[in-house]
Amino acid sequence: MKVMVMVKATPSSEAGHMPPEQLLADMGRFNEALVEAGIMKAGEGLKPSAEGVRVHFSGADRSVIDGPFAETQELVAGFWLWEVNSMQDAIDWVKRCPNPMSEDSDIEIRPLFEIEDLAASDPTGALRKREHELSAVISNTSDDEAAIRRMMTAWSKALEAKDLDGLVADYAPGAVLYDAIPPYKTIGADNIRQVWANCLPHFPDQFTSEHRDVVIHVNGSTAVMHCLHHFIPTPADHPCGQTWMRVTVGYCRIDGQWKVVHEHVSVPFNPMDNQAWCIRDPHTVDAPDYGQPGEK
Repeated sequence: MKVMVMVKATPSSEAGHMPPEQLLADMGRFNEALVEAGIMKAGEGLKPSAEGVRVHFSGADRSVIDGPFAETQELVAGFWLWEVNSMQDAIDWVKRCPNPMSEDSDIEIRPLFEIEDLAASDPTGALRKREHELSAVISNTSDDEAAIRRMMTAWSKALEAKDLDGLVADYAPGAVLYDAIPPYKTIGADNIRQVWANCLPHFPDQFTSEHRDVVIHVNGSTAVMHCLHHFIPTPADHPCGQTWMRVTVGYCRIDGQWKVVHEHVSVPFNPMDNQAWCIRDPHTVDAPDYGQPGEK
C-alpha cells in the first residue's frame, strides 16, 4: 500500500527556523534506511506557509489567499511518499524517525487511494485504464523530460496570452525556425519573435493551444521532441483551427538550462496539386488518391 507521511508544522517551522546540523544528519540516515528498504518513493520539506498561497473554490469562482495561515498544527511542514506492506509497517517506520522538530511534533500517516478504489465510480474501467497509462508516463519521465514538458506548457500559456517575450523566452539566441508559413527559414530568437508579432494580430481574441502525441528523447545535453499541435479558436471555424500541425523541436542544454535551438513546423501537402493536406483527425492517417489530381 502507498501512504503519505506528513510532518506537521510547529511554531519553529512556521517561523522559518532551519533544523540544526545534527538533526539534518540524523534525518539523512533515516532517509537512507528508507531508500535501502525500498520504502521511500519521494520526500521533501516545505517552506513556511508565509511563502505559500491557498486557492479557494466556490462554485465557478476562484479566489487566492496569501499565507501565512493561522492554524499551525493543521499545516504540513514536510512529507514522504512511502510504499509499505501495511499501515502497521508505516507506523513502525515512523517510530524510528528522529523527532523532525526542535519541539514536540506530530507525524500523520494517510493511505493513498489506489486506482482499484475507484471501481464503483468507474463501471466501464475506462478511467482506471487512463490512470494506469498516466502512471506509466510519470514513472518513465526523467527530470529532463519533465523540464521540457514544462517549457512546452509555458510556451502554450504565452501563446494564448499573445505574450511575444514569453514565446521566445526559452529559445537560444541563434535558434532556427523552419515554419509552416513563409518565410521558410527564420534565424534568431528576436526574428522568431517578429514572426509571431506579424502573425498574432490575425488570430482570434480567444483561442487555446493543444499538444498531443508528445514524444521526447534525451541524450546528454541534447534532446528532441516531436508532437502534433493545433489551435482551438473561438469561433471554431476560424482558419487557424482547421488543421493539426507536425512539430519537431531540437533542444540543447546551455549553461545548465534547456534551450530551443531548432524548431520545424509543417503540414503535409498533396504533390499532385501542391495544396496543403490538412490533418483534420489525428486518429486517422489518411492520404490523397494520387490517381485523382486535385483531391483535397
